[in-house]
Amino acid sequence: MNKFIPWASPKLFGLEKKLIKKAIKSNWISGGVYVDKFEKKLSKYLDIKYSYLTSNGTSAIHLAFLACNLKYGDEIIVPGFGYLAAANIGNLMGLKVKFVDVDKDTFCMNVETLRQCITKKTKAVVTINTYGNLHNLKELSIFLKKRKIIFIEDAAESFGSNVDKKQSGTFGDIGTFSFHATKNITTGEGGLIITNNKKFADKIQLYRSHGVTKKRYYHHVSGHNFRITNFQAAMGYAQLSKINYIIKERKKLYQKYIDELIKLNVDLTIQKIENKCNFVPWTFALKIGTNFRYSRDQVISRLLRKNIETRNGFYSPNYLKIFKKSKNIINSNQLSKEIICLPIHLNMKLEDVSRIIEQLKKFLK
Repeated sequence: MNKFIPWASPKLFGLEKKLIKKAIKSNWISGGVYVDKFEKKLSKYLDIKYSYLTSNGTSAIHLAFLACNLKYGDEIIVPGFGYLAAANIGNLMGLKVKFVDVDKDTFCMNVETLRQCITKKTKAVVTINTYGNLHNLKELSIFLKKRKIIFIEDAAESFGSNVDKKQSGTFGDIGTFSFHATKNITTGEGGLIITNNKKFADKIQLYRSHGVTKKRYYHHVSGHNFRITNFQAAMGYAQLSKINYIIKERKKLYQKYIDELIKLNVDLTIQKIENKCNFVPWTFALKIGTNFRYSRDQVISRLLRKNIETRNGFYSPNYLKIFKKSKNIINSNQLSKEIICLPIHLNMKLEDVSRIIEQLKKFLK
């Protein structure tokens, strides 16, 4: 039987174990030297003034909303296709969450669709760099700056992607990342929030640690505990030292998928990545449309029988009971029914990609 190919699998290089052992010996468990070192290294890599590690990517988004002073009833706009962490936090905070449709080719928000959705009540817009793609971020930033609307960039899936050497997460007023086990670099769980705005940075620090500053046990605001441990930071610090290799290998696997799909000589639809985007793939997204004999979900099931794990695309909020129905997110609705995500991770070999494409070939009409 063929070996099992998981959809995601973190690659550890050895330095992680060494630094975690050092963190344990230091007796600094919650905070510690590696939290500080990792934050500084991230700031340098991303070319950003303020970087703060968090317990996960979702808590980073929550911190962003708190730093922006978003309150009950405030209107925010998020994409109709993408991981719905921002929409979920918006719901929990009692914000008015509005969904805007995404581009059917890039799977990302653009200025044209946003223009139709935005109102005078809109306080913040969250864009999602879905599957690592950076689309229209500069244009969105200019558009929102003119209207004095806060721009939050959910870069959970795009660490390492950049446009004209400007890193993902740095286009908005605030950027957030995830270091979950499936992401380009990992701390197991963990996240990051970044900004160049000192006002936001001060609030992020305050809300991240119980609303306490220098005076112990004195709460200036009703804060939270969104901190990361020294162990996790040590692991992330080690991972970041390998970022160039990680990016190179992910791109190699992505290109192998492209090369193998071209050989099929069939009109298959993959996510559009514009030339100006230096794209680091988080996964390989493919539309299961009329070229296939089976539905997307059937393809997922049949591949799993062949020991190949894949994932469906994100659900449009219109298919989830926790959100009110939105009218104008047609592309998002369609993508959520058609997208299959194929594995890309550093524990794969190029022949694994060939095997996956060979199986897909059998499902074509």
